[in-house]
Parts: sequence; C-alpha cells; structure tokens
Amino acid sequence: MFRLSVLVLNLLLVSHEFSAGTAKIEIQPLPALCNGYCFSTLKPVMEYVAIHQDKWNTCTEILANETRKDQIQLNVQLDALKADVSNIKASQLSKDEKLDRMEQEQFAIHESLETINRYLTVKLDRTKLQLEAIKNTMDYKKAQMDGYFSAIIGIQCVQPGFEKIGDRYFYIEEDVELNWLDAQAKCRRMGGHLASIKTKQEFDAIVEKLDDSKSYFLGVNENTKTGEFVSAASGKSGLYHEWGPGEPHHNND
Repeated sequence: MFRLSVLVLNLLLVSHEFSAGTAKIEIQPLPALCNGYCFSTLKPVMEYVAIHQDKWNTCTEILANETRKDQIQLNVQLDALKADVSNIKASQLSKDEKLDRMEQEQFAIHESLETINRYLTVKLDRTKLQLEAIKNTMDYKKAQMDGYFSAIIGIQCVQPGFEKIGDRYFYIEEDVELNWLDAQAKCRRMGGHLASIKTKQEFDAIVEKLDDSKSYFLGVNENTKTGEFVSAASGKSGLYHEWGPGEPHHNND
C-alpha cells in the first residue's frame, strides 16, 4: 500500500508541474510551492487509504488465513497420503513376509514328506526281507513237520513184522509156508500185497535179508504173455528180476 501512495503522489506532482509549466514558467522555492498545495492534494488519497486500510488489512488476513487453512488442509492430506503409502508398504511387506513364511513352511513340509517317504521305503524293504525270511523259515519248518508227520503216520501204519528196506517196508515170512495164492491173500489181509522188485539196489538189499536155503514168492506173474512178468498188484511191467538156477517156478507151491 505504501508503494501505491508514493505512485499516486508522484503522478500528481508531475501533472501539476506540467500544467503549471504551460501556463507560466516561474521558478519558485520547492518548500513554498508544496507546503499547502501538496497536503490539500494528497489529503483525499490519504483519507481513502486510511479508510480502506482496515479493509485491506482484513482482506490480507483473510487471504493469509485461507492460505494457511489450505496449507494445513494440504498438509493433512499429504500426511494422510503418506500414512496410506506407509500402510500399503507395510501391508505389502507383511504379504511378502507371509509369502516367504508360506514358502518356507511348504518347503519344510516337502522335506518332511520326502523324509517320511524314504523312511517308509526303507522300512517296507526291510519288512519284505523279514517276511521273506519268515516265509522261508515257515516253509522249512513245514517241510520238517511234513517229514515228521509222514514218519509218524508211517510208523503208525506199519504192521508188526514189517521192516524198512530201502525206501519201502517189507514183511518176510520165515515161519509159515504157504502157496502163492495163500501168500497173496495173507498179504492183502495185512494191508499189502506180494512184493515186486523195482530196482537192482532194492533187490540186493532184500536178498541180504533172506535165507539162502528157502524159496520166497514175489508178486509177479506172466499170465498175459509167457516170459513177460508184470506186477500182480498193478499189472505194470518193467520190474526188476534176477532168477536163480531153475527159476522161476510156474506152479502154485
């Protein structure tokens, strides 16, 4: 406002000097010239300035207050924006941390599953080996038990007077002399039949048990074809026989 007053004053002075100069050029001392005239000329301007000075000050204060309010509002909005950005960053950081933690947990779970799988595989293989060993042991024990049962059954089924020669049981009659048919019938009553020799080893083993002074009947005949001996019990051929001098006898005695 001071600059505006000075500017108006300067304009008035210039205008006054210009009009005075055109009417009459006269040199007078400056104080005498401006003493009353300048004051009377500037008085309205000064009064106008004085009257409106409060209004201008009020406007200035209002503008300053509005500016401060706007600045405060902008600062508040800026702070809120900064807070939002901070929250977003914190949220993103929290999400990243959660994601990292989830990845670590997933990796740990994967490692645990791999460890469990390896452990179960080793345990399963060990269990298979143990089961196989148990099966082999059971098979061996079963074979032993079968052998024991067979031996027990064989012992229980063997009639008195039978003895094992080779892998079969034979009854050799030494006391009672019978003809072939009666001997065959007696063998059947005892649960067997007249013996037919299968191999030379069996023949030699039986001969060692016999009395050389006696004759013994075998369960073979040649009823189908002369000279071809077959088993009287099964009718099968291919039997082993080794006859002594004058044998075989073809009568029933």
